[in-house]
Amino acid sequence: MKNFQAISLDLDDTLWSIFPVILRAEEKIQQYLVREFSRINSYTISTDCKDAIKEVHQSYPEITHDLTELRRLSFELILNKYDYDPSESNNLIEKYLDLRHEVEIYPDVLPALKTLSSQFKLVALSNGNADINRLDLNKYFIAQVSAGEFGVKKPDNAIFHKACELLDTKPEDVLHVGDHPSEDVIGAEEAGLQSAWMNRFDREWPFEKQPSAELHNLNDLVEFIEIKEN
Repeated sequence: MKNFQAISLDLDDTLWSIFPVILRAEEKIQQYLVREFSRINSYTISTDCKDAIKEVHQSYPEITHDLTELRRLSFELILNKYDYDPSESNNLIEKYLDLRHEVEIYPDVLPALKTLSSQFKLVALSNGNADINRLDLNKYFIAQVSAGEFGVKKPDNAIFHKACELLDTKPEDVLHVGDHPSEDVIGAEEAGLQSAWMNRFDREWPFEKQPSAELHNLNDLVEFIEIKEN
């Protein structure tokens, strides 16, 4: 890893674990649907939701980068199926997004972000629909780039270059940190950034070309910077 001047950070599975968050959000939104829309069957709601998500992904390949809109459209399908006003999908997506942001941030994250943000500009860069402005950690970032708002997702070069633009830093002077081997690590390097693989659970690297750096938490990055300075 070379010297860098700014950092872009992935969110889901880098700063928190996303699977339990989505699982809990889906369970709670299904309970809400059954409770508030009496014609929806409690025994089939789980299947209804899975089928609706699958259908919108197949029907709208042009917006696969926009997870929020895909989820809203899935709610719309369910409401239509049970003869409810599909515009209620707008209220449902807001409730879902509230639930989706009930994340449990890894314990190393906030102390590390405090240290890193005192030395570098930080930008959040995510394919998901997490919004750092809904979380306490937003004060450590100067901006965020989400695939849903920007229009393309990682590993597209354009979304990495947008992060560099917001950081006002050349790509070669930006370090991107993320958990996904192809979307984060390979994608960042192909866009001209430096990269570090966030490997919290000792997974095996899937490609022949090894990552420039491997981290097991954000403290590893803080320690690396301190060693370089000393």
